[in-house]
Amino acid sequence: MEQTVDKLESMFLKSEADLEYIERRLKLDFINGASARGSFAKENVAGILENLKSIKAKHSLLRCQVSQITDAQKGSMELIRNRLSTAMELIKHCQQASHLEVESLAESEQESAMFLDSTITSITAEL
Repeated sequence: MEQTVDKLESMFLKSEADLEYIERRLKLDFINGASARGSFAKENVAGILENLKSIKAKHSLLRCQVSQITDAQKGSMELIRNRLSTAMELIKHCQQASHLEVESLAESEQESAMFLDSTITSITAEL
C-alpha cells in the first residue's frame, strides 16, 4: 500500500510539471501569435488557459489529499508498531511471571516478524 501511495505521489508530481509546461507553452503561443490570429483564436486560447487554471486547482487539491493519506498511513503504521511492541512485551512479562517456557516461533510467525521489522525499518527511514 505504501508503494502505491508513493507511486501516486510521484505521478502527481509529474502531472503537475506537465501542467506547468502546458500553461507556459500556451502563454508563449498566445503572446507570439496574438497579432497573427483573429479574436476567435484569442478567446479560444484564453478559455483554454482558464480551464487549465481550474485543472491545476483540482490537481493541487488531489495532491494535498494524497499527502494527507500518506501522513495518515505513516501514523497508522507507527501506532500498529507501538501496540504490537507493547503486546509482545506484555506476553513476555506474563510468560516470565507464570514461569512458562517460551516456545520458539513457527516459520510463518518468523516470516511475519521479519516482514514487520523490515516494514518498520523502511517507515522509520522515510520519517
